[in-house]
Amino acid sequence: MEIDINQRKISIGAEYNIHLDGKGAFNARKELFTILSEINLFNKTQGKSRYQLNQKWAWFKTSYDLIRYDNNIFQFRTKNLWKLHYECQVAGDLYEIFGHRGRKHSIYRNDKQIAWWDKEAVSWFSGDNYRLIADNDSDIELLISFCLIMDNVKSQNKKGNTVTVDLGHIGFQAKEFNPNWRPKI
Repeated sequence: MEIDINQRKISIGAEYNIHLDGKGAFNARKELFTILSEINLFNKTQGKSRYQLNQKWAWFKTSYDLIRYDNNIFQFRTKNLWKLHYECQVAGDLYEIFGHRGRKHSIYRNDKQIAWWDKEAVSWFSGDNYRLIADNDSDIELLISFCLIMDNVKSQNKKGNTVTVDLGHIGFQAKEFNPNWRPKI
């Protein structure tokens, strides 16, 4: 499946339009007037929040609590800051997010790759754009949440510019990108 995430920056926040295989499926909104970031992910058909992504205070590391619609809480944490390696335990599954050279990230569940995303190098006027490719049986709301967290981490201090250029990551990586991976249908 293919998921497109398109950010639209507003005066002091951001909104996201999210398409699943070309059809509008989700919206997300960064809440205004909060000290630490809070992002809500909504299903377009239901209109209520599916995930609430709450940033937690952490020195130089990424730390979020993901609160699912059923009030289960999952912790998204940095495993290795320099190698862009993150983890999130969801029930019995360990999700790992690996940043790669350039603008790509891969998502693994229990040591098996289930998805990856790439960010557009140049964005005009509105905000960042992501293309996420995933196995059809994946928890797409969770995968979208991971991408929204990483977008928030990287673009927190940027204002809405006319043109934004992202050269990507050039440092170390915990795992190399696998260009041969294909999603399960």
